[in-house]
Amino acid sequence: MEYKDYYKILGVDKTASSDNIKKTYRKLARKYHPDVNPNDKTAESKFKELQEAYDVLKDEKKRKEYDELGSNYFNFKNAGAGGGPSQGEYYYDYTGGGPSGFNFNTGSAGFNFEDIFSDLFSRSGKKQGHIKGNDLNAALEISVIESVKGTERIININGEKIKVKIPAGISNGGRIKVSGKGSPGLNGGPSGDLYIEIAVLNDNIFERKGNDIYVNKKIKLTEAVLGAKVEVSTIDGKIILTIPAGTQNGAKFRVPKKGAADISTKKSGDLIVTIQIEVPSNISEKIKKIFMELSKEGI
Repeated sequence: MEYKDYYKILGVDKTASSDNIKKTYRKLARKYHPDVNPNDKTAESKFKELQEAYDVLKDEKKRKEYDELGSNYFNFKNAGAGGGPSQGEYYYDYTGGGPSGFNFNTGSAGFNFEDIFSDLFSRSGKKQGHIKGNDLNAALEISVIESVKGTERIININGEKIKVKIPAGISNGGRIKVSGKGSPGLNGGPSGDLYIEIAVLNDNIFERKGNDIYVNKKIKLTEAVLGAKVEVSTIDGKIILTIPAGTQNGAKFRVPKKGAADISTKKSGDLIVTIQIEVPSNISEKIKKIFMELSKEGI
């Protein structure tokens, strides 16, 4: 059998005390335990090596035999057990069943499971080392109106339908935390949390920038020249906006407190109306004559 340097595997000196060996093993066992590294074959292999090394070095008699016999120790061990586990030794195989997925089998002298895994148990015998599950992240797209008014959505996370309440005023990039809807914990630990990042999608009517809402309003050329009262869409419905005579294309009008209410301060943004003057495409001869006269006036 190939010689294994148990001291090197545990990362301790050959003169290390029993307490130091035990302390080092516990630290490494926590790091490479299968429950902490699910489906990680490298960690699983390392964990097996650590157990094998610790089983020998923790036992004063075995350690003495190992130090004296060197590579012959493994031949001696196999010969004494007919190729199987000798007294006080153990073996295990990964089956995917049970809380850790391992089956532990002992020789006739038995195997003290609690001694090897005492780092996972308290003095009262209750299991420690509860590990919280990983947090999950998701993205959710909502409309401008939904971001201002708030809404509810059902999302599917790993086959589970979760109702999510979208608070009124949430802005683009805002995050919602749903406690306990992340990955399951280990060793009885709590589940992680679900974090949902919100994306506010502008549409053909509303655009949101911060807490201000932007809309475009098309008006006639005559309305821009002579002035008019026009209807403008807001989150809460229609309002009447006064267009003064001589309004220019691209002019902006601010309507206070018709935007989104800030999710923290509750202070409302404004509605910004951008004017777009429509130039008629089909002009009659009569209208052309009028514009020709206007052009003579420098208009």
